[in-house]
Amino acid sequence: MEAEEKRAEANQIRRDRADRSRWAGKLNAALPLISLILAALSLAATIVQTYNYRRNIESIQKNVLRAENLRSCKEVIEVFFDFRLKAEQLNAMSATPGSRIEAARSELKSVVYKFGATGTFLANFAPDMARERYAALAWDMLDLAEKAGTLAAGQFESRFAKIDEAFSTMNSDCVRSASFDNSL
Repeated sequence: MEAEEKRAEANQIRRDRADRSRWAGKLNAALPLISLILAALSLAATIVQTYNYRRNIESIQKNVLRAENLRSCKEVIEVFFDFRLKAEQLNAMSATPGSRIEAARSELKSVVYKFGATGTFLANFAPDMARERYAALAWDMLDLAEKAGTLAAGQFESRFAKIDEAFSTMNSDCVRSASFDNSL
């Protein structure tokens, strides 16, 4: 009886080994397929990560440009109202001696040049048409600065109305640039 049990046990061991070798053969055949599937999934994940990374970089770049644009808009607005105040003061000084008027005129021109520099920088973010408007505004301001103190109140106001209108357009450009679509 012992011999039969040993033979049955040996047969069982042989069958287990045969089953294992069949599974091993099937597994060996499936390993390249599993490897290809994992490689494809890895490639797909890399593509998605690259796409997201590029979108994040573009978003950061747009926000940096937008912030710089807004900073320039703030500065150009401050300089414009400084110009307005000094131009009105200079035009009101028309009855005072010439040396004070020349000093005030020189200071007013300095404000115009600062406005022109900031406006030029701001124009770098704008289309060509806006650049032309900004340059024309700076030239109009310079012309007013050179003639302030010699103009009658009505002439001064009519010239300043044209400058105010051009500045209003520039300010509208700044408002549009503050939005996320950034279309001027």
